[in-house]
Amino acid sequence: MTLPLPSILAAVRAADDSEPTVRGKKAPEWLEMLQKDPNVERRRAAVIALGILGPKVPGVVLGLSDALKDADAVVRRTAAQTLGQLGPDGRKAGEPLAETQKADKTEAVRQAAAMALGRLVPASKAAVPELTSALQDPHAGTRAAAAEALGRIGPDAAAALPNLVKLLKDSDRLVRSQAAFALGRLGSEAQAAVPSLAEAVLQDSQVDVRRVAAEALGQIGPQAQPAVASLAQALKDKQVEVRRAAVLALSKIGTEAKTALPSLLEALKDGDKSVRSLAIHTVGPFAQEASPVVPALVTCLLDEVVDVRLAAVEELGRLGPVATAALPALRDLQKSDGRSIVREAASDAIKRIESPSGPLPCD
Repeated sequence: MTLPLPSILAAVRAADDSEPTVRGKKAPEWLEMLQKDPNVERRRAAVIALGILGPKVPGVVLGLSDALKDADAVVRRTAAQTLGQLGPDGRKAGEPLAETQKADKTEAVRQAAAMALGRLVPASKAAVPELTSALQDPHAGTRAAAAEALGRIGPDAAAALPNLVKLLKDSDRLVRSQAAFALGRLGSEAQAAVPSLAEAVLQDSQVDVRRVAAEALGQIGPQAQPAVASLAQALKDKQVEVRRAAVLALSKIGTEAKTALPSLLEALKDGDKSVRSLAIHTVGPFAQEASPVVPALVTCLLDEVVDVRLAAVEELGRLGPVATAALPALRDLQKSDGRSIVREAASDAIKRIESPSGPLPCD
């Protein structure tokens, strides 16, 4: 329902001369322009000005919420975008935005309203049913925005899980990517989505979808164990960002990812230094049970990249006495490495391995 101008202006009557202005106008003047001026560009300027004044100025959130009913779609979209930029202070706009996202006839306005709701967490939790329905919107941008908003809400949006899983097969790549993002943000609540995410990691044609799906599995954590085989295969993806996401996901799954160890050991030879470094820290925890780990890490001490050598040194030191076989190589490194930071790290690792206290916990 559109509020009469006097109702909005009443919220700002108490303003004094210290009230902030934009282009010489205070909030009541911009609010009056927003409701009364027949010129669309001036109403849009009023929306922007109110956003600059900010939510702490009395009447701003109420006036911007009222603008969601403006006759012009550009004004409505701008109002939704502006409300989304107000953060938690714009929480009172949650209900008007949810209604706009559900009922507005213009695709761009629905999309802007859905995006805004995702930025009003935690106030937007009440909008989960509307956002879930928006996952079936005919406009791809609105579906993607709704998925992103649900992801920002996090585990409290778990009721949307079945609908988000369906979107992993959406025809639009951004929708699929945002659906994977949202499922990851649900954390352990998204365990039922693991098979679908694992399929996306291997089969989606778009690299960004494969990457985000792998990241989502990592966010689900040990409960994503059924996806370990798929993530191990993803370590051979042609795109480096997918390989990075896959190894990081396996590290977050932890000891439940032990069946991926052969693939992780191969990843120590990956052409990308980040993949090699991540793989080093991922295989380390398996060293006590898997004899090939320490020799593989020793080989990494010869890597041409300083960051990789450092990662190997740090991981061997973290293992403590389990890495005793690495002491000769570490002593050589302590004496001959061309970088002082590596020599110092090797010295520290040697002390940790020779310490009777045993291996240190992983970070």
